[in-house]
Amino acid sequence: MKFGIGLLALCLSASCATITPLESMAPLELSDVGFHHSEAARYDPVSDRYFVSNLGARGTENDGFISIVDPTGTVNDLRWIAGGVDGVELYEPLGMYVKGDVLYVADITAVRMFDRVSGTSIGAIQIEGATRPNDLAVDNEGTIFLTDSGGDETPGALYRISPSGEVTYFVQRSDDLVRPNGVAITTDGQVVHGGLLGDELIYRDRATASIISKRRLPTGRIDGIVALADGSLLVASQNGHNVYHVPSNSEKTPVIVADGIDVPAAIGFDTKRGRVLIPQIRKSSVTVVEVVKNE
Repeated sequence: MKFGIGLLALCLSASCATITPLESMAPLELSDVGFHHSEAARYDPVSDRYFVSNLGARGTENDGFISIVDPTGTVNDLRWIAGGVDGVELYEPLGMYVKGDVLYVADITAVRMFDRVSGTSIGAIQIEGATRPNDLAVDNEGTIFLTDSGGDETPGALYRISPSGEVTYFVQRSDDLVRPNGVAITTDGQVVHGGLLGDELIYRDRATASIISKRRLPTGRIDGIVALADGSLLVASQNGHNVYHVPSNSEKTPVIVADGIDVPAAIGFDTKRGRVLIPQIRKSSVTVVEVVKNE
């Protein structure tokens, strides 16, 4: 596995830390710990812990679950939130997003909200007509942007969910969306997404959905996208078996920061330690790669 090259002057927070790249570091492999088709990994900066979503058995069973992992790699609570337990519904949870005191989770039927501290269910928004809700991002006003990856015979789409819970299309179903998967909101408020059948990042106006720009990556089948505080992105490419750092300056070349990953899914980023969190569905594992360090 290759990792940790070329992330110069990366801002880890609004205050913009000074960092240098790591030339070598043994990645932390979280495997054989009870994960079951681990799809997404997210960092909770307030509680300083990781959330890992697990699809469970593939299909319509209510057996998805979310784990809590300590930054040392210890699984503190394997089934912190579990479908079928205490009335919780969780059908193949895919994307997750932490905003304020809410953990937002997209499963194949709905966007579900849980208390970030206790894990208590605090509501759900059904996505009528959706084929496969996948990833989501939430802006500062509480608007949710959700990808629907579609299927072999159904084009994908992007939804916008208002703070009051009204569901509308952000982008209508279209083959041009190449089965959208990862989505993020950049520091300047643009919605950026990529698709499972494409190699381009699409940047859109958050209000109008009009395309502002496009950015082609060296390899495609784009999965998770993380927006960093300096305007750059971390992007998982399933075809490349890697994670790219994509500078905000379009004239600068994307750099591989983690390589040799079987199938990277919905990645996360530990802003405190400069770590990329890389879940792998088939391996039911999470690879943690430290790509920057604070000076």
